[in-house]
Amino acid sequence: MKKGIIVLLLMAALPAAAWAQEFSNAELYQMIQKMERKFDEAMAQTNRALAEAEKAKAEAAVAKEEAARAKAEVAQAKEETARVKAELAQVKATSAPAVAPAEVPAASLVQVPETTEGLGASFEVLYMRPSRSNLDYVIADANTDSRPEGRSKKVAPDYDNGGRLGLSYNFGEGTAVFGQYTMLNTKDSDSAVAPTGGSLWGTWLHPNAFIDDNNVTSSTMTYDFDHDVYDIGLRKWLAVGSDLGMQIEAGLRYANMTQDITILYDQTPPGLTADITNHNDFSGWGPRLGVGLDWHVGRGFNFFSSIAGSILVGDFDLSLREIDNGSTVIADVEDSEDNRVVPVLEMRAGVEYAYQLENGMFVGAKFGYEWQNWFNMVTAQRFMDDVDAQLMYTDTTDLSLDGFFLEGFINF
Repeated sequence: MKKGIIVLLLMAALPAAAWAQEFSNAELYQMIQKMERKFDEAMAQTNRALAEAEKAKAEAAVAKEEAARAKAEVAQAKEETARVKAELAQVKATSAPAVAPAEVPAASLVQVPETTEGLGASFEVLYMRPSRSNLDYVIADANTDSRPEGRSKKVAPDYDNGGRLGLSYNFGEGTAVFGQYTMLNTKDSDSAVAPTGGSLWGTWLHPNAFIDDNNVTSSTMTYDFDHDVYDIGLRKWLAVGSDLGMQIEAGLRYANMTQDITILYDQTPPGLTADITNHNDFSGWGPRLGVGLDWHVGRGFNFFSSIAGSILVGDFDLSLREIDNGSTVIADVEDSEDNRVVPVLEMRAGVEYAYQLENGMFVGAKFGYEWQNWFNMVTAQRFMDDVDAQLMYTDTTDLSLDGFFLEGFINF
């Protein structure tokens, strides 16, 4: 149809062309073919352009669909990220310790067990010994010239087991109430026999005893130590730095300390004996203050040290008794001292390890060395004159405790 329209146009134009110039039939035919070829080429180019436009339109539609799908995937990824963040925040809120922002920065790990809100419990195994003076009982003399010479023999208390039980409640901001009970019981003895060609001098014998001071042939002394302490108070934890913490304690202490000495002197022959008992019992109470430092070294380990002091006011019950040959009372004296002031100084140091469980609880252990000094705790009375048999002297000295401890603890 398109070619027919072209032929009609040409026929209409031929008279004008013939009028202007006369062409042969061959030339006219060639001109018509040339115009048809150009028209075909123009139509082909137009069709190619339309095809390319349709293709571009299709590709644009595909790209638009891809963009919409990518946008939906990004939105879904954002929703998933928000959900994961919410879950992490919930886990952190339920497992992380409550920390006071002003005093205990979350970046520091040393304060975590101390600032976790809840109940805490601890148990310590003690391996300690008491040390004091006036535990001598004889002088080993190499001869019998009636002059006391030689080395004094005494009981040297050894290390023994004890325990310490503690309970606390932490309010979650480094402040806690606590109570603890400490117990230590030891019993030690020593024996002596007169050396060949020598003698033993009994240092606790009454001047009027059946056995002469320098005629002891054998002797045994036993020292029984019983110690019970109760502490209650408040504890405050403070962050000094990112790796350093401080604890301050204040409270009350009640203590009971009983010391019993028994000595048996024997002179054979003729078979004379002297039994001596000395009782020293103290009970008192008073205020107690302490301060400690914790240095966090990483991976749950801390180095710690502390010092504490208390001033106890209490009463002493004292007695000294000697019975010779099982029935004759040579001396039996009882005494008491009321409102005696006994200062106490304590120091300890060691290493600690703490580990947080998945449920938020902390468990850990401490190991270290502890030393205590109880001033004016020993009141020793001795008879001193064989003319005035009632005369006695009193020696007041200190008692110290030292040894090691192993503690296990849990913060719920």
